[in-house]
Amino acid sequence: MKYGIVFLVLLVTLTRSVFAAEVESPSGVNAWLSTNDAQLDRLGTPLLFDDGNFSLTFSGEFRYRLELRDNFNFNSSFEDDAVNLLRSRLGVDVKFKKHVRVFIQGQDSESFASQTVHRSSAFVNRLDLHQLFAEISSPWDTLPLSVQVGRQELSYGDQRFVGAFGWSNVARVFDAVKLVYKPSKRIKFDTFFSQVVPVNKGQMDTANHHENFWGMYLETKPTENHTFDTFLFIRHDRNNEIKGEYSYQRGQLKEYTLGNHFKGKKSNLDYGIEWAWQFGSRAHNLIEAWALHTELGYTFDLIPWSPRMRTEFNHGSGDDHKSDGRYGNFDNLFPTNHLHYGYMDFASLRNINNLKFGLEVKPNERVKLSADYHLFFLDTNKSDWFNAGQTVIRSTTDGAGKSIGGEIDLTCHIKISQHIKLLMGFSHFFTGDFIDDTGTNDDANFFYVQPAVTF
Repeated sequence: MKYGIVFLVLLVTLTRSVFAAEVESPSGVNAWLSTNDAQLDRLGTPLLFDDGNFSLTFSGEFRYRLELRDNFNFNSSFEDDAVNLLRSRLGVDVKFKKHVRVFIQGQDSESFASQTVHRSSAFVNRLDLHQLFAEISSPWDTLPLSVQVGRQELSYGDQRFVGAFGWSNVARVFDAVKLVYKPSKRIKFDTFFSQVVPVNKGQMDTANHHENFWGMYLETKPTENHTFDTFLFIRHDRNNEIKGEYSYQRGQLKEYTLGNHFKGKKSNLDYGIEWAWQFGSRAHNLIEAWALHTELGYTFDLIPWSPRMRTEFNHGSGDDHKSDGRYGNFDNLFPTNHLHYGYMDFASLRNINNLKFGLEVKPNERVKLSADYHLFFLDTNKSDWFNAGQTVIRSTTDGAGKSIGGEIDLTCHIKISQHIKLLMGFSHFFTGDFIDDTGTNDDANFFYVQPAVTF
């Protein structure tokens, strides 16, 4: 609860400062912000050379985040940790005429924390290559085709299945070949072959050559405010140590994920629907799994602060028969789950049913406040509880309940200038029957402050 008090004090202090800048002293603080923002704008596009055939630009990011984690193992007898995360990026973008581009981006990720787990490769990756790719575009307007080869980020739709995981201190990249066909503003088709690049702490990162990941993603925009996407992702892990349903089973993973994503807005009403069917084989077991996301929101634009109310339901199937030769746990692939299933990262689209209710307001153009409440239930208590990284938080036991618990997320986004942003938040997790039945059951808290500068 002390973290919640800290969050509220900071929220009141900072939002009052922004309101003062907007209302009480527009020629003072706002003038200062505008002046410095203009300087950063000039820094943000340092075009060193451009003669029409060749151009060179720089980009960068400096991001710090303080995280206070309380009872993340649901056991108040263990010492909690304060985690200081620092991520720095510097990129160089080179363009030759309009048809050839080379982008290189370095990244340094540091973590200063007392617990060893918070200094692992999930948080630390010192001075490594984040992206390096070449992009070649067709010189003919009648052939709107481009190919991108090298280390790169991949993000599709709302990143529920494939995303760059920007919240992470180390993020995610792939060594990939991506072909893009874009015949119009309303149609775009991507197809790619890739290998994910895991963090290799202390050494230069290299791709996981045992695992191939293919994809085809068709984006269409039938009307101005509505999108309809179709996708197929193929995951083939040739490591013969993939576990099957039986403890003695080992084999490869050959997995196919087929689905659609609908998203749109009609007047003040907005919606989103995404589903996926998963099939294939896992260590000689058949894969039969599926996932579903539905979302409905409404914005009251005639009311001060333009409040938006929203509700969601998210489902990822679980395996309710561990010895029938059919694997039912949905594989969430390579998502950015932090955006969707609670900021404490206690859930993924794997053996889960999630209800979400939220409210978002915008006091002014610089500030956005939101409050969300999540309810989490296991799809089946015959399978385990998986976190945002799809690793087991708690193993199930006979007779365990399905209710995992509830989470409240309070967040504040402040746009100090075009290139300086501040994010802070507080989350509290209320434990449910499943946690009560499987071990220690203390509630958990999470507080964070994240300033970021980009150029």
